[in-house]
Amino acid sequence: MNVIHRQWPERLAPAVVAAVGIVISMLIWQFRLRFPFDDVFITFRYAEHLASGYRIVWNIGGPPTEGYTNFLFVLVLASVRCFTSDLLAASQVIGLASTVITGFVVYGIGSEMRNRSVGLIAVGLYFLTPLTWINALSGMETSLFVMFVMVAFFFAIRDRLIFAFGAAFFATLTRPEGVIIGLILLIAAVYRPRSIGGRSLKNTATAFTFAFLLPLIIYAIWKYLYFGELLPNSFYVKVLSDSHSLLPGLQYVRLFIVSMLVLVVVSCGIRGWRDRYVLLFATSIIALLTFYLFVLPLEGLYDRYLWAVFTMLCVTAAIGVYDLVHRLHFRSILVPASTVLLAQIGISLVSPRTQQALSAHEEVWDASMEPIVRELRSLPQFDSLRFAYGDAGYVVYESGIHHIDIFGLNDTRIAHARTSAEKGTILSSERPDLMLLPVSSHDSCSDFVEDAYGLARTSSFDAVASTDAFPYRLVWLLNIHSPYYRKCKAEIVRRISDPTHYLGTAAPMCSSTR
Repeated sequence: MNVIHRQWPERLAPAVVAAVGIVISMLIWQFRLRFPFDDVFITFRYAEHLASGYRIVWNIGGPPTEGYTNFLFVLVLASVRCFTSDLLAASQVIGLASTVITGFVVYGIGSEMRNRSVGLIAVGLYFLTPLTWINALSGMETSLFVMFVMVAFFFAIRDRLIFAFGAAFFATLTRPEGVIIGLILLIAAVYRPRSIGGRSLKNTATAFTFAFLLPLIIYAIWKYLYFGELLPNSFYVKVLSDSHSLLPGLQYVRLFIVSMLVLVVVSCGIRGWRDRYVLLFATSIIALLTFYLFVLPLEGLYDRYLWAVFTMLCVTAAIGVYDLVHRLHFRSILVPASTVLLAQIGISLVSPRTQQALSAHEEVWDASMEPIVRELRSLPQFDSLRFAYGDAGYVVYESGIHHIDIFGLNDTRIAHARTSAEKGTILSSERPDLMLLPVSSHDSCSDFVEDAYGLARTSSFDAVASTDAFPYRLVWLLNIHSPYYRKCKAEIVRRISDPTHYLGTAAPMCSSTR
């Protein structure tokens, strides 16, 4: 009876963790429209086209394009599209469910590596950090990726290698850096005490080959045959572009470490760093941080790229607290654990990324983007227009227009171009009828923030209108050689004089070859 009494709280804890996660999810659902990323609508566009039978393409009738880094998420949303047209709500449900499951797994990992107290501290750090839930409601694949990574670690700790490598493979399908996790799991599995015989190494090799390596090879072959490339366009845009510095992600990684300084410092209190599971987490943290030093995060908000690292730090910090308590002979773990929790929550609340997320309002976003969608859809021959625009998210998805991605994330030719001149030539060859570009206003003129590799400054484009948007005003430029130029210009000029429309006049460009 006493044994049952002692075991009951331990049996109850996982259910409490799951219940807390579900309650938080229900409470924050009413704020869900504050947090979607603009980039999530890129995924929605690919999912919509795939679900409609157009294959994985950016523009209907165009070539297959890998303008995303979340293949599995595209497949999941394409499947969901068969049941609902609200992909944003569906993606947020997936994000919240993944977050709750991750919390459950984090508790399990902490309990396996030390005890129940460590598991509770780890899941407390994870659940009580606001960005955990903001990322869940972003609509992105972030929370799903983190879930697969932590599930892989959980099974690795339990020596269920076939499931660990399988989860690592699904993590790789969700984000490419999952490959790093799979390789680190292999190293951790091989690093065993000598008392374990060679048969375990054979089993490790078998599990790695059939649950991770072989599926990855099949996936790579399919990608090459389907897209003609092994790597997504973002790799060429963010890593290989000649405009980037040696470590383009240095500031991003530095700011992340500063915002997680409490967890990093407390993690240093771990005893037994040679433990292979502690090394598994430490190596994974260092590897992912190093990887992102070489990647330019065009969307660095909410620390989403390194949220798997944050989740690992929750585990190592919880272990660090526990080991420090025993090393310093504290009577109770409650006070040190509460101190760390409060410090982490306090720092995360004042983080610029958290502040930006908490101050977001859907009314501001709608006021900026919805009118652009309406104005686009009202243009003559809208279905035939070729629209060049740097942002490939909400406006492009909601309008459904044929889009030329100026940055090249969804345009393979531009992604592979190495110089601005080459990109400008490719953009010109794609014959955009209309461009929408950000400008900054001066006393009597406006200057381009982005000029489409110089194309906007040529005499071929006529700045006919402008639109208020965040954070820059946008100028509408029509291609004078377009067959739709005259009708579109006449319609835009008419709307400028109509107060019920959103368009305004375009100020003269400060520096132009016109």
